[in-house]
Amino acid sequence: MTSSTPASKSQEQRQPSSVGSPSAGAAPGSARKPWWRRWSEPIVVATVFGSLIAVFVMSGAAGFQSIKGDIHASEARVHEEVRTSEARLHEEIQSSEARLTERIQANEMMIQATEAKLREEIQTTEIKLRDEIHASEARLNKRIDDLREDFKELRGEFKDLRGEFKAEIGSVNDRLDAMNDKMDRVLETLLASKS
Repeated sequence: MTSSTPASKSQEQRQPSSVGSPSAGAAPGSARKPWWRRWSEPIVVATVFGSLIAVFVMSGAAGFQSIKGDIHASEARVHEEVRTSEARLHEEIQSSEARLTERIQANEMMIQATEAKLREEIQTTEIKLRDEIHASEARLNKRIDDLREDFKELRGEFKDLRGEFKAEIGSVNDRLDAMNDKMDRVLETLLASKS
């Protein structure tokens, strides 16, 4: 089998190719190459590869254009979203500023009202304190006057008591003198009776 295989190969090499050169007795349609041989020719391969490359390039260019369009559309959407966000943020800032201004004004009005109320209360308290001080001064002056009158009366009573006391002392002295006289007489009598 090994010996027959090389012989058959050498026979095939020796035989002229029926595809490459048609025999004289062959029909004109049999001189054509089979389709699979025709596709392997360089010009066909180059044409097919060129067409494929052109298709790839065109599809790549179309895809690139599509991607580029998508990128532009995405950029436009992002820009629109940024503008929308900026506008919304600007509106929120203005709204917050307006609310803050209203709160500040309301607080200022409350502070002014509180200050006015405090001033009024201070004035009322000052008036009450003045009235109470005047009333206390009047009561104190009246009490001082009453005490002065009482002191004058006590002074008069003290003078009377002093006079009475002097009179009592005088009567006590008189009695003491009388008792001394009696004692002297009693002593004289005793001394006289002893002698």
